[in-house]
Amino acid sequence: MSVDNIYKNYGFEIKDEGDNIKTFLYKKGRYFGVDIIPLIESDEIELKTKNIYEKYSKLGYAVNIKSFKNEDEIEIELFKSFFSYESTISRLKRKYLEFEEKQVKSLLGNKYVYIQTPYELYDGDDSESSTKLLDYIDAIIKRDSPQLIILEAAAGYGKTCAAFEILNSLTSHKELVIAPLFTELAKNRGAKIFRYILLDEIDNEFPTLNSELVIHEIKSGRIPLIIDGFDELLDKVNLLNVDVSSRFDEIETMLDTIGNLLTGKSKIILTTRKTAIFSGLEFDKWFQQWHNKFRVTRFSLKEPKVKDWIGIERFEIVKEHNVPIQYVANPVILTYLRNVEDEDFMNLIINPELLINNYFNKMLERERERQNLIISVEKQYEIFKNLAKMLLDFDIMVESKEFFKEIIKDQNFKLLEYTRTLYTGQNKPSVENLVNTLATHALLDRKGRDESQIGFINDFVFGVLIGEIICESSVDKIERDYSYYMLDLACTAYKVQNKKNKFTLWGKVDGVRHKLQPISLFTYDIALREALVRDYSDLIIDDRTFFNITFENYTIKSTVFLNCYFKNCSFDSSIFNGVSFVECTFNNCVVRNQEFLDSSKEISLIKSKLIKCQILENYEYHLAEDKHIFNELEIEVLRRIWQVSGTKSQHVLKVYQFLGKSLNKDVARSLNKLEAEGFIQIKGSHINFNINKLSIIKSELGI
Repeated sequence: MSVDNIYKNYGFEIKDEGDNIKTFLYKKGRYFGVDIIPLIESDEIELKTKNIYEKYSKLGYAVNIKSFKNEDEIEIELFKSFFSYESTISRLKRKYLEFEEKQVKSLLGNKYVYIQTPYELYDGDDSESSTKLLDYIDAIIKRDSPQLIILEAAAGYGKTCAAFEILNSLTSHKELVIAPLFTELAKNRGAKIFRYILLDEIDNEFPTLNSELVIHEIKSGRIPLIIDGFDELLDKVNLLNVDVSSRFDEIETMLDTIGNLLTGKSKIILTTRKTAIFSGLEFDKWFQQWHNKFRVTRFSLKEPKVKDWIGIERFEIVKEHNVPIQYVANPVILTYLRNVEDEDFMNLIINPELLINNYFNKMLERERERQNLIISVEKQYEIFKNLAKMLLDFDIMVESKEFFKEIIKDQNFKLLEYTRTLYTGQNKPSVENLVNTLATHALLDRKGRDESQIGFINDFVFGVLIGEIICESSVDKIERDYSYYMLDLACTAYKVQNKKNKFTLWGKVDGVRHKLQPISLFTYDIALREALVRDYSDLIIDDRTFFNITFENYTIKSTVFLNCYFKNCSFDSSIFNGVSFVECTFNNCVVRNQEFLDSSKEISLIKSKLIKCQILENYEYHLAEDKHIFNELEIEVLRRIWQVSGTKSQHVLKVYQFLGKSLNKDVARSLNKLEAEGFIQIKGSHINFNINKLSIIKSELGI
């Protein structure tokens, strides 16, 4: 980019002062300034520069004579000046420190430590995913090309923590001059037009600058966008209650806004709850329309590793007592277990069903001491459960502080009046004082851009409360008043409840099963019943973890498991009909009715991994003796991939769709063989040709 264009982008006028000298005028707002840039060193140019300086100084301009080695230096200097770089970085660092302080509230006063969880990676290449999450994202930020980074996780599994850690990393960067724009999207069902939301955020963060200039710097890569909670823009009901293509239509215009920003060196990071949207065919199709103008990297945060969170010593105690891993595999609960005293830890491990109650009791008891709050733990819990019920009825997660105070006061007035009588003398608070105290409780947190709104401190706390409310509600009320977004929040939080509580919630959810999509039913059955409880068909089950699940008694038909992890699971292969496992991991699993899982003609596996078990047959492939490298079906598989995508990435499901369900088993064998021999690479849900063998493939296809 020329020097003239750089200054034009920042709103300067170009003045012709002759050769070998550049003069730029800025006449916007209160500031009238002039930058003079001599392009060569000579006595003549020095004199000319001095004359120009004096001319504009007399006219009242703030004049600067500048010297740069190259255009990059000019851009950096203007960026730092216009975006108040140092103060912007300081403000963002304060934002991170405030986030840390909030985390301490939920940690019962213990220090906040970010623990990087395992993740699955798809970025279009055969990439290693052993790199730590933040290091990998940092490497992407340093690339000189536009990058869309999608960070997926279940509710309460660390998306926002990861987003803030990325912010902290970017504001501490020593190699790059960047100032991230961090956007926490308000949890507002009415927020539909993403373009306007983004422009509003830009105006709020940089009120004195033209939005076009900010967008220019986003595209240049100097302002990475971190958009936390992208899924909050989606209609909550539609997330679970309509087909994937309809859901995707809803977000396509939002993605187009993002796609239009992804030029130059721009970096955009989205965090979102785990949905089929970003791993499905529709997203793949949307991405192909951009003709590789940018790259997409999708990280899917997995179940937290218990050992990483609580340490080896405590992990060994968990194993020794055979605590079901699904009862503790939640970041909030693991953080709590890491910080409790040894005696409390042993009591909780012996009685894991007490974990949730104990966590809440500790939080509420601590508030009694911290805020001199003479309200019993039980009554505090009742107050916040009433508050959660109102949010559930209104189908909102955040609201103004005044709204919260009104609810607390209205729903608990008698209790608050009684509480006042427990205080003596001058310490006796008014009802308003008590309401104010409760509105700053550790279970609540400030939300929104200017923190004028509040909500529950995390999805787990809110999910536990609304799960309990749903368990106490009639099926009619659930169907009439509660969104499926809220059901999903409750079911995710209840994954670490005991079996009795899980079963109660499952019964309520099952009562509205006719309103749920099949994939939602399957998810809730596994999470809450820990078993199959009905027949299932035509599912795409992506990136799920299964602990101690027995697959028996009910059939699973025409279904694909993508990137799933099975630990201590048992399989009756006879229940599967036309089922494929793609890039799945089986850890300590068994097959009941035959030696191998894939002995059945109805089961096909592609690039799956075994740990501590041997439940898959070892196929040996031999090249045909004739002159052809590939058999007829392999040729057809390769041709289909080539016709649709050429040398680009191809979704596995498209290959199955093209060739029909009757060939699923044979297609899986073909893909396995082609990958084993290095002609294709399968990463996550996508297939890529090995570019080193393209000439052989094209020759065999007659291209």
